[in-house]
Amino acid sequence: MPPFAWPVLVADIGGTNCRLSLVEQAGAQPVPLARIATGSQATPEAALESVLTTLAQRPRSAILAVAGPLEGRVARLTNASWTFDGPVLGRALGLEQGLLVNDFEAQAASLAVLGDGDVTTLVAGDPEAGGTRLVLGPGTGFGAAAIVTRAGRSVLVPTEAGHIGIGPEDPTEEKIWPALAAGLPRVTVEALLSGDGLVRFHRAVAASSGLREPDVSAADVTTLALDGEPAALMAVICFWRLLARVAGDLALAFKATGGVYLSGGIVPRLLPLAERGAIATVFSAKPPMEDLAARFSLHVITARDGAERGMATIAAAPARFGLDDPARLWFG
Repeated sequence: MPPFAWPVLVADIGGTNCRLSLVEQAGAQPVPLARIATGSQATPEAALESVLTTLAQRPRSAILAVAGPLEGRVARLTNASWTFDGPVLGRALGLEQGLLVNDFEAQAASLAVLGDGDVTTLVAGDPEAGGTRLVLGPGTGFGAAAIVTRAGRSVLVPTEAGHIGIGPEDPTEEKIWPALAAGLPRVTVEALLSGDGLVRFHRAVAASSGLREPDVSAADVTTLALDGEPAALMAVICFWRLLARVAGDLALAFKATGGVYLSGGIVPRLLPLAERGAIATVFSAKPPMEDLAARFSLHVITARDGAERGMATIAAAPARFGLDDPARLWFG
């Protein structure tokens, strides 16, 4: 893959928000440009142009991290209506070249550059230098990707792990599971561990306690829980426990001896309500694989620009991450 032409536009495009930054040269930090609502305009080309037209210097290249599956140069958001066709978008914006990545590929790439001040450790474990690392987390949807290092090269492995099925595992979950599953054609990780999932937990806890079903948003649940409202607090506790269970299960699936990192817009806000002892127990309770699970570490990425920094790192050295696939790169 040839070097990117600078400056490079990097965009973290989720189901709710789109964050745009500009990276002026290799090794530079992303400079925030704007945060706009996903779907604010009919097409991503129109939305991005509304920001680029205000710049004194337009980008020459772009890396777009899209919250959805990719097929070569094309991607579609899972939880919004935008579709991305790399060459079409490049011509519309006057770009010389570009690359589409999954949003959690960008998060996984950020692990190569994030420092100790960018993460909070929940479970210390016994991480292995050079071991596979996994980044996952809830936002509008639920994403997951791994970074696998072999022979000095780190390969990014995107997944659709948010769409795997899940069921109850302890008496508390069994009690509220019928309410959690109500109306769902299939109970998946994303259905329960996303913003909508947090609302679903709150309603399920309220229903199991004989309370009126409240009409709240995920942000409302977080605020109520931080204020000590009982149903919201229990909802967040249940949410954390399920998130820890899923994180531990996926750590086993990837043998993530380098550590598991929680990202996304929700987890940092819920960090003050994390019961670390309970989280560590659920995360590591994986019979008959307790010895392996005890090695896994669990962290929360608190840096708000992790995806953008990951994309800046990709732009500086794309071959470093196994992304030198000509089927994904486009030219203007």
